[in-house]
Amino acid sequence: MKEPYELAILGAGSAGFAAASVASKAAIRVALIDEAEKLGGLCILKGCMPSKTFIESSNRFWEIQQAKNYGLNVENLSADMLRIQKRKRTLVEEFAQGREEEMLSLPIDFIRGRASFISPHELVIKQKGGKERLISSKTFIIATGSVIDPLPIPGLAQTGFLTSDSALELERLPGSLTILGGGAVGCEFAQFFSRLGCKTTIIQRSPRLVKSFDPEVSECLREAFLSEGIGVFSDTQIEAVTKENGYKKVSFLYKGKKTEVFSEEILYALGRKPNVEKLGLEKIGIDIQVQPLSLNDKMQTAIPHIFVAGDASGNYGIVHIAREEGEIAAKNALEILAGKPPSNVVCRRLTMEVVFTDPQVAMVGLWPSNRKALCAKYFFKDHGKAIIEGKEKGFVKICADPSSAEILFGTIIGPHASELIHQLSTCIYYRGTVEDLLKMPFYHPTLSEILSYPAEEIFSRLKEKKEKTHPATTR
Repeated sequence: MKEPYELAILGAGSAGFAAASVASKAAIRVALIDEAEKLGGLCILKGCMPSKTFIESSNRFWEIQQAKNYGLNVENLSADMLRIQKRKRTLVEEFAQGREEEMLSLPIDFIRGRASFISPHELVIKQKGGKERLISSKTFIIATGSVIDPLPIPGLAQTGFLTSDSALELERLPGSLTILGGGAVGCEFAQFFSRLGCKTTIIQRSPRLVKSFDPEVSECLREAFLSEGIGVFSDTQIEAVTKENGYKKVSFLYKGKKTEVFSEEILYALGRKPNVEKLGLEKIGIDIQVQPLSLNDKMQTAIPHIFVAGDASGNYGIVHIAREEGEIAAKNALEILAGKPPSNVVCRRLTMEVVFTDPQVAMVGLWPSNRKALCAKYFFKDHGKAIIEGKEKGFVKICADPSSAEILFGTIIGPHASELIHQLSTCIYYRGTVEDLLKMPFYHPTLSEILSYPAEEIFSRLKEKKEKTHPATTR
């Protein structure tokens, strides 16, 4: 018998949970469907939380090693991967349990199983033991997340490799590691393994690490990695992976020359793709070969009552964006159910990205492609609090509209960039100007003070330009 719903949400990760939370407040029947044994999605189970737990351990190990620079003596320091792993598993279990309790407390129907479309308004859900459930729904939200996207590199599959998923389950550090990919995941893992004593090399296909960031940020991060002994090869062409003398060998072209790197293990970090291949979307007219999926700013597909949110959209792999997309999709689905045209749109003006390396990397805003921007930066090496903390790598850059002085974009590479960036996010949200930022008090001495310096430079340049354009007149 077919079970009727008003809204069916496929996937209980960050986007799906956000959508379910919004929809649960309406007087409609909602189904939330997920086949995973543990609920929580990529962020809690295999992404943000476990990886940052790992990073916290390696950063503390590194900081203690630098103790002599602060007049402290530390001896017989060692890292215990089993204990690091145990702490990670304990925390992830707590996070997952908390999310599951929140989810199951919602006034919705949770169905564990794998769903696929058999028509634009019908799903078949395959459950354990071969049981199938057939449901219909007036609207749908696809929030099935993403999966590893292994490229067809000759010999890679035969040689074997780690992924971001399996690397998080290691109980022994490899002696050496080659990381394929220099994005956020590759860079974070590279520093984690290197700081615990694993000889680590990054092979990046594009010319820069973390290529979505400002080129100066990428270069600063590369220099930081090299100073710690992490090998970095960028602008490469990977040719093959083989086994040789008990090691895994990656052969690639670097600056036009054939180059080889040997290591005990390989970590594949060349990206993920939307987890939409087994949903039967092609049967109902949604082309999954187009990546990212063809969506409008209301998160609608070509079929108006079917929405996509989170990693499944292929746009970003960022939790707060996934949550926003899930909420927008749910609000628009509710409007359709009320007989209204969807009116909620996703705002990309506050797009934020963070990479939890050391120095940390962060940016917020969208670079204005159709207008010029006035930019200024200030280095942490010239900032008192950063010098005291021994965190002198990196800089802050702010870009503003040359006419209105509105802050449009900001990027930070340096200590606590993941926290400092939110001050710029607040300014951008309220369409604040560099003068507004200068009027805000900054306690001394703090790292936050550094944000005022590039703002002051931009303000001075705009003031000088204004005075030249409109000189004062005397009678």
